[in-house]
Amino acid sequence: MSTPRTVIVTGGGSGIGAATARRFAADGATVFCADIDREAAARVAAEIGESGGRAEALRCDVTDESSVAGMVARVTEATGRIDCVAANAGAMVEGGILALDLEDWRRALDVNATGAFLTARATLPELVKTSGALVFTASTVGLAGMKGVAAYSAAKGAVVALTRQLAADFAAEGVRVNAVAPGAVRTPLSESQFRARATDEADLERLLSGVIQRYPLSRWGRAEEIAEAIHFLGTDRASWITGHIMPIEGGLLQTR
Repeated sequence: MSTPRTVIVTGGGSGIGAATARRFAADGATVFCADIDREAAARVAAEIGESGGRAEALRCDVTDESSVAGMVARVTEATGRIDCVAANAGAMVEGGILALDLEDWRRALDVNATGAFLTARATLPELVKTSGALVFTASTVGLAGMKGVAAYSAAKGAVVALTRQLAADFAAEGVRVNAVAPGAVRTPLSESQFRARATDEADLERLLSGVIQRYPLSRWGRAEEIAEAIHFLGTDRASWITGHIMPIEGGLLQTR
């Protein structure tokens, strides 16, 4: 009987991260749901357990080097290996460059770019041992500009560049490094951001509908659709793919 794969999902307490944790668990992996909100991660892990899967919740602040190191120590203590890391933790920071203050800029870079760096640096030595896979969650705004998200775009652009660089650096070690670049995905977090701008429910629906008008497939993406791609890139089905940035965006970038 083969040893179950061990998978870490950062940002695993909600949205794309939670869907990713569920997808790997459904495939038989032992999943560690890491999130700065441990209670949210625990709910996902409990749901996986109730469905017959294996999951553990961990609190991890990806901007804190010692917190990330603690996450890796716990996972290796529990299973002795790391086969895949879905580095999904991130934070949306809105605003054009003239509207941003330095604190906003630093937060976007800290969570999205530095968080990706710290997660990669801490887990790559373990991934080398297993010839594993690292999958980042980037964004379409890291590939093409979108009005009003200067800091977020810059941070996700850094994730795109880091993906390609690490793919080159670790290919000889047998580690594959890829990223997904989602478009607009309807999650509790994204909906809450629009809700904060809306005056009422009708205005909320108007704002949400306005987003998808730009997309040829005319709908929001689903977290499960992004999770499916992360799962693919994190398994041997993608064994000859590295350094790839996979847009998952309803045709937005491909038809503009």
